Amino acid sequence: MEVFKFMRTGLFAVVISLMLLQACDARRDYESAEEGADSDIIKKEVILSPGTQDLLNRFPTPFELTKMLEESGATYIFSLTNPPANVDKYFTQKTKALNLGVYSTDLAYSSTFQRTSETEKFMYCTGKLAGDLGIAGVYDKNLAKKINFNQANRDSLVALVKRFFGETNNFLRRNNRNQVAILVAAGSFAEGLYIASSLCQFSPENQLIAQAIVKQQRLLDKLLVILGEYGLDSTIKPVADELAKLRPVFSDFGLGSGKPVPVQKAAEMVRITGEVRSFMIK
Repeated sequence: MEVFKFMRTGLFAVVISLMLLQACDARRDYESAEEGADSDIIKKEVILSPGTQDLLNRFPTPFELTKMLEESGATYIFSLTNPPANVDKYFTQKTKALNLGVYSTDLAYSSTFQRTSETEKFMYCTGKLAGDLGIAGVYDKNLAKKINFNQANRDSLVALVKRFFGETNNFLRRNNRNQVAILVAAGSFAEGLYIASSLCQFSPENQLIAQAIVKQQRLLDKLLVILGEYGLDSTIKPVADELAKLRPVFSDFGLGSGKPVPVQKAAEMVRITGEVRSFMIK
């Protein structure tokens, strides 16, 4: 009997010990997750210098690039965009802001090329992410209907989407949401350069596509200046580091030479832009 009692007591002690160990492991896992998530929390805003604030305020919409791509004779390739189904996997403020930018470029791409069905999908994605970020007030719930109504008129379609962009940017400025605005711009830029590079790979002889890419260098320079004002901020610095990896696109592939981009160089350019874009949409 005493032996049985001892065994029960010993077994109880082992169970309690295991439970305590599991609790400690769970706590460590939770703390590690919290530390990892900390870099995805948009922190208190910093005051940008007047010049940098002006750069951010005047940062162009992705229509500047998608219009050049449309005029180059490039085709619309849906598989180059971020799949609309991915919108449900973004849970943090940082990933939502970055992908509001990504989907904004996809929206500009589809509306510029008058792809109504795709435009509606990306309008849903941008509207959802805008709502999650607390800027749903700028999203016109009837816009999808208006898009469908104006599908035969590309200029009207583009005007509707541009209004959405304009109202979003104005809202962020008025409410001092610079970090969100910067992350949106970063995601938008990375997506645009990836799409343009991919189209260049498909048509390496098309100098209009190459010129459209070259013209993005000034935007990258501006974006890095804006991001640089946040210094070592754990939310912004990783984004700045990724975008800095895009510099070789404008120096190593002979895009401004007037000659077709060699196949191997075009593939390398897509690899670089694709890796940075993957950071945004992961």
